[in-house]
Amino acid sequence: MTWRLYWEEPHSASFSARIVRFLRDGGEVGVVLDRTLFHPEGGGQPCDVGSLSMLDSGLASALGRSDLPVVKVLEAGPDIIHFIDAGALQGSGADHLDSLPQPPQGGWPVRGAIDWERRFDLMQQHTGQHVLSRAFEELLAARTVGFHLAKDYVSIDLDVPALSLEDAAGVEDLANQVVFRDVPVVAREYDGGELPPDIRKRFGVESERIRVVHVGQFDACPCSGTHVTSSGQIGLIKINQIDRAHGGVRVVFRCGRRALADYRDKQGILDETAKLLSQARQAVPDSVRSLVAKAQELMGRLEETQESLLEFEIQALLRPEKLGAAEAVVAVLPGKSSEQLKRAARRISEESGKLTVCFAREPRFSAVAVAPAARGENAARTASGAAGGKAGLTAAAPDARSVVAAIAAAWGGRGGGTPQIAQLGSKEPLAADDRAVEDDIRRICREIMRGQGRGTRAE
Repeated sequence: MTWRLYWEEPHSASFSARIVRFLRDGGEVGVVLDRTLFHPEGGGQPCDVGSLSMLDSGLASALGRSDLPVVKVLEAGPDIIHFIDAGALQGSGADHLDSLPQPPQGGWPVRGAIDWERRFDLMQQHTGQHVLSRAFEELLAARTVGFHLAKDYVSIDLDVPALSLEDAAGVEDLANQVVFRDVPVVAREYDGGELPPDIRKRFGVESERIRVVHVGQFDACPCSGTHVTSSGQIGLIKINQIDRAHGGVRVVFRCGRRALADYRDKQGILDETAKLLSQARQAVPDSVRSLVAKAQELMGRLEETQESLLEFEIQALLRPEKLGAAEAVVAVLPGKSSEQLKRAARRISEESGKLTVCFAREPRFSAVAVAPAARGENAARTASGAAGGKAGLTAAAPDARSVVAAIAAAWGGRGGGTPQIAQLGSKEPLAADDRAVEDDIRRICREIMRGQGRGTRAE
């Protein structure tokens, strides 16, 4: 069994131990020690990292180096496995673990060192979570049902449907009162049936001996993690975000150094914004609100101008000299959205009775094709009646989907639609000349319309 030094000496950064054995699992190499300060991953807390220095020259020579970087630590029953950086044991060191020198009595001596900055950060966050979770229970009867200690934030999930900013501020104040009182944080072991009556549990605990972390008289919770030795070492607990999650509430917060780093980042953002606005920090919210209102007003005016411009462009395209004798209208409308292209193509097709394609290359390539209703139907009916029921000819309307598919094959983009209206779009602008694209779409329209045949028999 690996002796858990991290419980007894949470503020130590280095230790002496002996290597009991090496393990190899595929490309990973693990080391089992008789005792360790390295806390394994588990219980929501990430593992410690650091290094192991070989004190046996024969072992160091066989491994090809005297120090081994520890990048992952896991618990495996009674043992704790320290996984070594795969790149640290290239060549003979990794390939000849079976031919290591005979270990001395008790194993090879090593000196271990953990990354203390990381350890202290994790202890601040983990202990802060204990205090904050208890504060939520104390004030709001909100139980913690989930906990995640990420690289730059911590989150807890609460079993309440909602959380107001006022309630969150009250909980935050209570938690920081505990921090500022600097009460002792101690761990005690109890027999399974002798737990304190006011213990806070997220789940059932079944074990002969249970380790409980006490934060003064404020909180008691079963936990196997590492913690600071007094609440003042947490530094500060700051709630940063409140979200909905899994039918409850997720609270994102930071403690100690993380809270300081987050405050510094936000202070920098505020200062930079105030400088850009030429305003004092306190005036930033009002200045931003004023700018947003002006921007919304300008956007409304811009939309009105764009609509007027679109109408002008549609009318220009409907002029007889523009329509000409061609059976299709192809128009480039720079900068138009797909919705604007659709409105323009529909109007032009309805008023001209022609197949219409409107496209824009920027800000992203978009095209809309609108096919008119079958041409000549009324004339065919009239001719049929005049001829005593003899059949007339009516030209079939082209399928807008075929037009869009051919454009996509030639110029990219994806799309679809109905036989009467179809469109395509791309996430990127089209790097080509407007005239080249327009000419090619005209070619596509001509070929598709010729493929329809000159007419179909109307009975």
